[in-house]
Amino acid sequence: MVFGIGRAVRKRFKKPVVEGFEYTGDNLAVRKKNLAFMEDPDFARGWEKAVEGNRPAWGGRTKDVRFRAHTAVWAARHGLTLEGDFVECGVFLGLLSLTICHALNFQNIPRNFFLFDTFNGIPDDGRESVRKQNKVYFDCFEYAEKNFAPFPNAKLIKGELPGTLAAAPIEKIAYLSVDLNHALYEKEVINELWDRVSRSAVVLIDDYAFRSNEEQYEMWNEFAASKGTSVLTMPTGSGVLIKP
Repeated sequence: MVFGIGRAVRKRFKKPVVEGFEYTGDNLAVRKKNLAFMEDPDFARGWEKAVEGNRPAWGGRTKDVRFRAHTAVWAARHGLTLEGDFVECGVFLGLLSLTICHALNFQNIPRNFFLFDTFNGIPDDGRESVRKQNKVYFDCFEYAEKNFAPFPNAKLIKGELPGTLAAAPIEKIAYLSVDLNHALYEKEVINELWDRVSRSAVVLIDDYAFRSNEEQYEMWNEFAASKGTSVLTMPTGSGVLIKP
């Protein structure tokens, strides 16, 4: 069964061979690295379930962002050693959070996973850039509810952030993911939640180092500096911020 899962994942994401590279995807090309995490049975099962749950989006072709998902699962596992619940701000259908839930069997973990989103795109601020991004989004709440139905401790909270944060009884946070595609909204969220993030917990910033997201990059750098720390840039473009 373990090896079957690994083969299924390889088959599902089989691509034309790029000479000298073991993995190409998410604007990465990797060679001469140990990629055993991709065949870890828990991770492979979680990723495959997440891909299935995201088929209504992206024209049915989910990007192979397993390095991002691996980082998220790693951060979530670390969070299990800390006090607090898990929080994701910006969910859509739940690609990373679904991978986490299935990989960790989150239904058996005595914590909540609070999942905040409009489930209908980025709130319109009047800018053309937001309107362009919203072309790929749609009212996905029913799909998200179905995806997370196996996890009664995963709580979907619909509405605009940061206003909806008050709807969840969040005291401490052991894992935080922020993916709002908007510098101001992300700033408002982290300012509201930072004091509740447990020491050494990971804050995962999905769009941190994308060339098209310079406002977010600058905002997060300024925020981290104000807390006496900095953000780690991942090759995927994600950022990793650890609470000092």
